[in-house]
Amino acid sequence: MNATPLGMPAHPGTPIDPDLLSATTWVHDIVYMPLVTEFLASARARGCSTAGGERMAVYQAAEALRLITGHAPDTGRMLAHLQELIA
Repeated sequence: MNATPLGMPAHPGTPIDPDLLSATTWVHDIVYMPLVTEFLASARARGCSTAGGERMAVYQAAEALRLITGHAPDTGRMLAHLQELIA
């Protein structure tokens, strides 16, 4: 799991050497800008199961909206809409 800024435009690179990854490795990168980082692309190329930063983006936005308005947004709907936008 990458929970560092590595992979963001201002911090290019990967948190580990991609050659250490194999198809049995599960990789999660919480970076969401860009949605597909070098780390995720390398993992996918090696057949790894992956998860990107989409949920981080949605849940950060949802919590900010809740703090500002006092209303909890529908995160399921937000996730679905994000998936539509990136499809």
